Amino acid sequence: MKRWCLFIVFILMLGMWGSAAAQEAPPLSPALEAQLDRLIAETEALRGLPTLRPVERAFPTRAETIDYLRQLYATELPDSEVERARLVYAALGLLPPTINLRETLLDLLSGQIGGFYDTRTGVMNVIPMTRDDPGDGLTLTEQIIFVHEYVHALQDQHFGLDRLDDPALALEPDAYLALLSLVEGDATAVMQLYAQDAIARNPAAALGMVLEGLASGTLFIPPGTPDILARELLFPYEEGLNFVLALYLDGGWERVNAAFSNPPTTSAQIIDPAKYLAGIGAVAVGASPVSAEAALGPGWRQAVEMTLGEFYLREHLRTAIAARPARAAAAGWAGDRLQIFHQPTTDALAFLLRVVWESPAEAAEFNQIYAEFAAAAFGAPAGDGCWAGAAGAVCLAETGSAETLIARAPTLDGARALRAAAA
Repeated sequence: MKRWCLFIVFILMLGMWGSAAAQEAPPLSPALEAQLDRLIAETEALRGLPTLRPVERAFPTRAETIDYLRQLYATELPDSEVERARLVYAALGLLPPTINLRETLLDLLSGQIGGFYDTRTGVMNVIPMTRDDPGDGLTLTEQIIFVHEYVHALQDQHFGLDRLDDPALALEPDAYLALLSLVEGDATAVMQLYAQDAIARNPAAALGMVLEGLASGTLFIPPGTPDILARELLFPYEEGLNFVLALYLDGGWERVNAAFSNPPTTSAQIIDPAKYLAGIGAVAVGASPVSAEAALGPGWRQAVEMTLGEFYLREHLRTAIAARPARAAAAGWAGDRLQIFHQPTTDALAFLLRVVWESPAEAAEFNQIYAEFAAAAFGAPAGDGCWAGAAGAVCLAETGSAETLIARAPTLDGARALRAAAA
């Protein structure tokens, strides 16, 4: 996404969702203004950051928000970016290649939105949960969303959130996910502190939040939502919260503030904050100089080149094996380069993935688990480190003591040819 940030607020303690959209703010009642002033003061105190300039607040309806989202997707999300994302999801087996990704994302976000901060205008928005306007005061759920979005406004004023709109970053999902996890983990931590204080003062408020979520239809993720999209949305809030807490324990809010000047660059640093604290980033891995047409046939071309990262690697593995071994296999990730090849006429896909591991032992563990993944996904081994079945074929190779090469193609001959060309 470019030039705006969509923040889906996940209230971890209750399993509720929320987020919103930018519209012109109507006049607010004096009682509501007084409440908002109190919320701002408490957010500033909890986060330890002052407001540098007034923040405009808006309270659009859900219908207005959905219309706004559709306009944003139509004007700010080019078809080329949607197609690139579709190819990545489909090549890794995360989504079917026939999916209408734009509509799937809109359906998911439209049902779950509760708050929105626009980096272009500096306007923060909160959607009234069960009515068309906030009236004379926000409910507890709306207060929590307000606090979350106001933290984003403070972040933008002190550190700048425009880096999330960097076109180069949009081409590297793992790096984008890492930066977003810092941003969302920070806001989620403050939101949690506020919620805990509010519920401690009034324990019955927690039940009210659940009932409000049921009434607004935002309590559960819509049925049929693909697993990868749900987990991708949750990651910056769940894992990002743990990351920010690790920074806070290392040096308080000053340590968190410093991270905005030197942000995390890999999902591996978010999953294991000790890597970030130790200054361990990704090992640079070059792309394999292969000819797609020579290996796969006429019409094939390279469509995507990027870093996959630990999060997306384990999600790829989860398409055929359980979450625990997938997480264990990906945990030793140190760097990678993914190349996706596409045959536009048939919409066929293939990929090469070169992964560098922290140690030979981590490489060996991954190779063993990947063999289980390949057997589950494709069937019995076809020999020489390859597996083939109705879903295509995949070949595995060790190109170094701590390096793995994976080649996947629609046919066994294609996978072997890709592996040979890259190895």
